[in-house]
Amino acid sequence: MDFLPYLNPQSSEILDLVRRAGYSIRENAGICRNTNVFGFVDGARRFVICTRNIKQSGYAPGHYVSETIYHEAAHVAQYCKGGPFWISRDQMPLPLHKLKDIDRSINIAAGSPRAEHEAYWMEDKPNEVKYVLRKFCF
Repeated sequence: MDFLPYLNPQSSEILDLVRRAGYSIRENAGICRNTNVFGFVDGARRFVICTRNIKQSGYAPGHYVSETIYHEAAHVAQYCKGGPFWISRDQMPLPLHKLKDIDRSINIAAGSPRAEHEAYWMEDKPNEVKYVLRKFCF
């Protein structure tokens, strides 16, 4: 898998938790034909990293592979829980560019605004992602 060299210890640990939660890890699957997609999780327990899209985006792959893993792993925990965590939006402030990313994600994957808000907030907080994975998936 092309994304493996970009993993840091935290993203590697989170991927292990995702595997243990019963998800198959895939890379550059069909959903990745949409070049705006960096990752995807679904109810069929597929966890997809679009490494090719991340590399071609012009962004630093080392940063965005991990950020994508954290974001998608937050969705795994939401699937395990059966929906969003319902953290107050006041407790999850996001910069304007991430608020715009929520709208883009919803248009691509028809997701829940609250679930996307939570995942965007957690995508730079690996300790919180590990916490919700352990709490809701095990």
